Amino acid sequence: MKTKYSINILMLLTILFCFTSCEKDEIDTWVSLEADKTTVAVNETVSFTMTGNAETYVVYTGDNGHDFEKSYLVITGGKKVDQEDYVLTQANLDTWTPILTAEIAAYNILNPSTTLDANAIITGLQRLVDKSYYKDTAANRIRELMPTLKTFTDCQNLVGAYFTNLSVLLTPAGGFSTGVAINRNNLTYSYKFATPGTYIVTLLGTRLSDKNYSGSGYIYNSTSSASEYTYNRNTDTVTIVVQ
Repeated sequence: MKTKYSINILMLLTILFCFTSCEKDEIDTWVSLEADKTTVAVNETVSFTMTGNAETYVVYTGDNGHDFEKSYLVITGGKKVDQEDYVLTQANLDTWTPILTAEIAAYNILNPSTTLDANAIITGLQRLVDKSYYKDTAANRIRELMPTLKTFTDCQNLVGAYFTNLSVLLTPAGGFSTGVAINRNNLTYSYKFATPGTYIVTLLGTRLSDKNYSGSGYIYNSTSSASEYTYNRNTDTVTIVVQ
């Protein structure tokens, strides 16, 4: 009986192992890129041939505006880009507090009928510490605390002076490089290089997994989410010398 139980466990483990291996192999992606010539004259046609098991293929020719190393995929590495992110640290607030307190005291002397509560303002600023804001949003938060003391422009300058800019600004001059999508049923591409130089032509292949159903699958929810899929990418390159 014990032997039969052990055999059943072994069979179950074998099935699970096979399933895991098949799922891994399902998106195991490979691509290959070849050129009919690798040394050409300016404006001479180069013909590329591709093979692979990817579902989508994109070619980056390596010249200006089409350099894979300057593509969105490579530069961002999955990061959110060009999004403002201003943060007030406790250290910067501590530096700012005596300066602001002195300004409030001077304002109260000149405006005895509309005095400001320095403690309330500093407490309000304390609530902004370590939170992420767009620059103008942070400026508005500051002005809400002291609208009679600071203009909106003043508050924008205060954000620049005392908030730490953690924005990720990765877009290169002229924008990200782009590639050309290739029909997977016709894996060929021809191109002419207009300028002498050495160019690394890159083929990017992507393969998507089957849907990994979550929850009740499509029984109660017919929508699809990117998180229900996995993917794999692979590249191959050819160096072209243009004389």
